[in-house]
Amino acid sequence: MRRLLSTTLGTALTALLVLPGHAQAHSGLSRADPGPGETAQAGVDRIEMDFAGDLAGSAKVEVRDSAGTNLVSGSPDVSGNHLSVRMEPLKQGLHTVKYTITFDDGHTTGGGYYLNVAPAPRGAEGASLMPWFYAVGGGVIAVLLGTIIALLLRRPSEE
Repeated sequence: MRRLLSTTLGTALTALLVLPGHAQAHSGLSRADPGPGETAQAGVDRIEMDFAGDLAGSAKVEVRDSAGTNLVSGSPDVSGNHLSVRMEPLKQGLHTVKYTITFDDGHTTGGGYYLNVAPAPRGAEGASLMPWFYAVGGGVIAVLLGTIIALLLRRPSEE
């Protein structure tokens, strides 16, 4: 229930942040990964953004956690209409993504969205135990089969 509430809240807040920006903007955000309204898995360390026009190279991106700490490390990489930014791996919770960009025609615009980050899948931490489970299980089966065959061979024949 808490996850549903968090996702719903994140989607509603995203709509409030993103929709007015699109109505006023000369050019705007076309796509982001992870993007508005999405729930990303913990550990995401990069955001990719595509805009409606080519960028001039001037861009600023902030990704803030619930405590307000900016997690971005370094400047964004800009190529054409694409922007990529690295950050510390995100932890579970609601994060705020804000950007200010300048298009090649000199127009500067900004916007942002909320990004919900879910905990890492439960299997992610215990995945390395699976090979041991199969090895031990296979060993037990081999021992049981060997014991059964040995008992069958040792049984005196009824002739």
